[in-house]
Amino acid sequence: MCVWGQRGSGVAEKKDASPDPDASARTVARRERAVAEHDRTRARLLAAARDIVRRDGAFGLTVAVVAEVSGVTPMTVYRYFDGPTDMLYALSDETMQRIFARIAEHDQADRHFLDEIGRIAVEEFSSDSEVNRMTVLLAGTQRFGPDVVDQVGLLIHEHLRVRLASGQVEFDDVELAARTIITYYRGALYSWAAGFYTDDQLGTEVASAIKAGFALGGGKEVG
Repeated sequence: MCVWGQRGSGVAEKKDASPDPDASARTVARRERAVAEHDRTRARLLAAARDIVRRDGAFGLTVAVVAEVSGVTPMTVYRYFDGPTDMLYALSDETMQRIFARIAEHDQADRHFLDEIGRIAVEEFSSDSEVNRMTVLLAGTQRFGPDVVDQVGLLIHEHLRVRLASGQVEFDDVELAARTIITYYRGALYSWAAGFYTDDQLGTEVASAIKAGFALGGGKEVG
């Protein structure tokens, strides 16, 4: 008769297959620390990139300079970014993420929702004009192209439809109104980035986009 664990029995000793909770906890903790360190390093590199662009312009942004300012090797920078263009994309993404996060705090059915979208966008872009103008121009083709326009356009379109359904507004063509507003928004942003508008003028032009959308779409407030 064979007995589990008996020496010389020729049968492998049966082991407890249940996971070690302490080992699992240590693994999770290590992963969390690694993620936190990754995020801190990435944020530090982006902060350095932002300072460099603000000081020397977008064409002064290089992997070597970011590495020197951050106190790391160029290889470390490449672990996080493919190069200067990728860093510009990341800077523009930061701005858009802040904008969308703030917009999400507002009620789409509120009559001032469009005003809030414009105000938030102007505040965020103007908060670091020197850098954001460059990221809009240089990263704009990718980061402010159809995908972003579609996201903003969807918000605007949904807002107008919600208010239309609730009887707060009337439109001859709500889709035309939404397209007009987003087109004006985008035009104002690129004109500001190119230096044609000041920060204050950007705010004025963005506000005028709403008026243009209502005018072309035959919209009017009810009540």
